[in-house]
Amino acid sequence: MEKLKFIPHKNLFYIGFFIVIIFLLLSFWQFNRYKTNKPYIHNEINQIIINIDEVNEVKSNTFVKLQGTFILTDHYKLRSRVHNGESGYHIIAIYKQNQTKSYLIVNHGWVPLEKAYEIGTFSYSFDGFLIDYDDKSPIGQDDELGSSYLFRIDKYFIEKDKNIDLVNKYIHLSNNCGPGIECVDLNTGYKPPHLSYSFQWLFFAICLTIVILRKNKII
Repeated sequence: MEKLKFIPHKNLFYIGFFIVIIFLLLSFWQFNRYKTNKPYIHNEINQIIINIDEVNEVKSNTFVKLQGTFILTDHYKLRSRVHNGESGYHIIAIYKQNQTKSYLIVNHGWVPLEKAYEIGTFSYSFDGFLIDYDDKSPIGQDDELGSSYLFRIDKYFIEKDKNIDLVNKYIHLSNNCGPGIECVDLNTGYKPPHLSYSFQWLFFAICLTIVILRKNKII
């Protein structure tokens, strides 16, 4: 600590290491995105038939048929979703089953910008994957209470925004997604190179650390 009092470039030292921490957080975030980018396989032989009371007990990424009568209560548009090179949204709906106090989030699929779609107008049993909710990263925009748009499917934000209790996973539909809505296969589409991005941010952090230490004659 005594040596830090006499370093020649204090601003570079403190501001530089603040930026290094940001680079490390970005690296960690991209690595987490890489780990969660798992394959999903439609296999009707192994599809499990469940009801809403069993959602919390079933493992994440399981291919299920969720049976019951569900009432649409509200929905969001999940921002910045690209499908086949075209920009649009994912339709994120909130459903309630009369027999329970819990609510269910359903990702219906993709719609292009400014195109018509329908939800809540046909009978439901949901076919798709049970997915863990998105984590709020330290980097990125916050969702706004009262908005019709989301940046992520965040359980705690939606519960606060709508004053409801959600089951512990949401379902990403694989078929029967609704009029005007295109089902999105979780095995297809653009897959960002999250691992490469993670190494890239880590490399930037290491290089900047070396520059800071050399400029201040610490190494």
